[in-house]
This record gives sequence, C-alpha cells and structure tokens, in this order.
Amino acid sequence: AGPVSVRICPKIHLSLENGRAEARAMERVPVEGTWAEFSCSPGFRLVGSARSNCT
Repeated sequence: AGPVSVRICPKIHLSLENGRAEARAMERVPVEGTWAEFSCSPGFRLVGSARSNCT
C-alpha cells in the first residue's frame, strides 16, 4: 500500500476561563474526523457552536 495522507486541523484551545472544552475522538493532534465539545460555567452563555469538527 502507498503512503496515507492525514489532514491535520488547527489546534483547539481546550483551556477556557469560564467554561469547558472536551476533545472527542482526538489523540495528541486534531486530525480529520475528530471534534471538540464546548460548554459554559454556570452563569455564562455559549455564543457560537457547542461543537467544532475537524473536516
């Protein structure tokens, strides 16, 4: 079999001041098919998507 090409996505900031981000299906590097889910601490409201997909 020939070489395999894997798409690497930009790094996702998983450390949030007023919320939480969880890497899903992700090893050390975010690659195609992985994602992160975001949530807020009590009293804060999420603006934007609660999920970021690496496509």
